[in-house]
Amino acid sequence: MNIPDSSLYNTQEVLDLLKLEQIEPDRYRGQSHFMGSPNVFGGQVVGQSLYAAAVTVPERRVHSLHSMFLLPGNHRLPIDYEVERVRDGGSFSTRRVVAIQEGRRIFVMSASFQHVEEGLSHQREAPQSQDPETIESNIVAWKKQPPHPKRPFMPVPVDFRANHAGDILGGNTGDRGKQVWTKAPLSLPDDPLLHDTLFGYVSDYGLLWTSLQPHGIRLGDPRLQIASLDHTIWFHRPFRMDEWLLFAMESPNASGGRGLCLAYVYNRGGELVATIAQEGLIRLRNKPNA
Repeated sequence: MNIPDSSLYNTQEVLDLLKLEQIEPDRYRGQSHFMGSPNVFGGQVVGQSLYAAAVTVPERRVHSLHSMFLLPGNHRLPIDYEVERVRDGGSFSTRRVVAIQEGRRIFVMSASFQHVEEGLSHQREAPQSQDPETIESNIVAWKKQPPHPKRPFMPVPVDFRANHAGDILGGNTGDRGKQVWTKAPLSLPDDPLLHDTLFGYVSDYGLLWTSLQPHGIRLGDPRLQIASLDHTIWFHRPFRMDEWLLFAMESPNASGGRGLCLAYVYNRGGELVATIAQEGLIRLRNKPNA
């Protein structure tokens, strides 16, 4: 197994982070890592909650999760995950997960799991896209840039390559969408839960930022207050995180200080493997932050 450059990628660190410690029946504990902010990264809580739910349904694979961010978490403190076994039916299982820190609920998620079965099949057509092997890595490009005082470079678990000279941090001004290829920089084990939880972690990278593009606002604008409010993923077809996935992102609406973003995720063969929906706070303050 090739070991990725630890100055660029922290793949194994994130994989270890997504595996939780069981402390009681249906109760798990996870740790956090620093992502440049005192708050816990939202994708981490999504991935850890999915892990907590999935280990109680080992014979079935997740097909949807619906979550809400309630309070920011502190990355210096552990997070406890309580799983409620809502229902186990003949084909589907439902779980509810509450993430708790210092006695406060910071995140809730409902997830549904299903036995693998065949059925009718159709999908949204994959968009035209550039070959990811011909696009410069955004991670390498970020590393080359002068350090930003409020947004230091942090290693990531996967490579990102924005299509058509776009930028995962902001995209092209005026566009309502962007395309980003992503792939883990090393071969991963054949464990579906590992790929699903890592996908949950990565799904929170850059999606909400798409809602800023039509307004010419970029991450780091001193007027901007931005935070995820809710996050939903539908898993359509099997995938691997160590193979290229295209995130075709768009923002169909922004209003009321909130932005709605969608991502259609395709494998390199053009199969739609997942759909993500996220709404978040994109509030502009009248005065820049002190």
